[in-house]
Amino acid sequence: MRQSQPAILISGLTAAGKTTHARLLAAHLGCEYLGASQLRRVLLRTSSEDFGYEWDPAIDLRRRDSPVYDRVLDEIISRQVRASDRPLIVDAWLQPWLCADDSAIRVWIESSLEARVRKAAVTFLRNDAAVPLDVESQIAAKDDFSHSMFARLYGIDFGPDPEIFDLIVDNSQYIAHPTVEASDFGIAQFEPLLEQAIEEECIRRRTTSPIASCAQRKQELPISAGMTDHSG
Repeated sequence: MRQSQPAILISGLTAAGKTTHARLLAAHLGCEYLGASQLRRVLLRTSSEDFGYEWDPAIDLRRRDSPVYDRVLDEIISRQVRASDRPLIVDAWLQPWLCADDSAIRVWIESSLEARVRKAAVTFLRNDAAVPLDVESQIAAKDDFSHSMFARLYGIDFGPDPEIFDLIVDNSQYIAHPTVEASDFGIAQFEPLLEQAIEEECIRRRTTSPIASCAQRKQELPISAGMTDHSG
């Protein structure tokens, strides 16, 4: 039987912080985490050493030449979401559009290109690697590829569509500098606000539909003006 707590589907552009915050959210709510990155590596028969970052141009060359990989991956994730009897936090670009479950909470993490470049730089630093000089152009190219690929495969206009997403939250302001310390501080500041925004969406649903259920938060924290609620 399907769990009463809705799945939470998280999307956003490359290096927006989807995986970091999806994993933290799963731990906070006691949910199972389901992410696309590891499945994609299995399908493409690569390791994290081969393609360590989702904005690596080599990944997109493989996907462009064999778009069937994207369709297979999307179907695998969709099946897992449908079959799960446990609450899920899903970190996958297109599940907010492809998932047929209307009860799922759809979250877009908005982040400016400048902020995402800072996050990408920190990813390299955490792995004791040099930050490429062209990391900004790599991420911008990845954005262009994502928009064209998803439009080509599904006719999806990939972005923060308020008709699709219950919550659109902006974390652009939370990592001020491309350092590990600034990143850790920003993540710690933003994550409780994301948790609160989701819990408020759960409360709204319980108010309008008593059978809806969401995990209870452990603490109450003020919501930031940097977060935009499009739940209507």
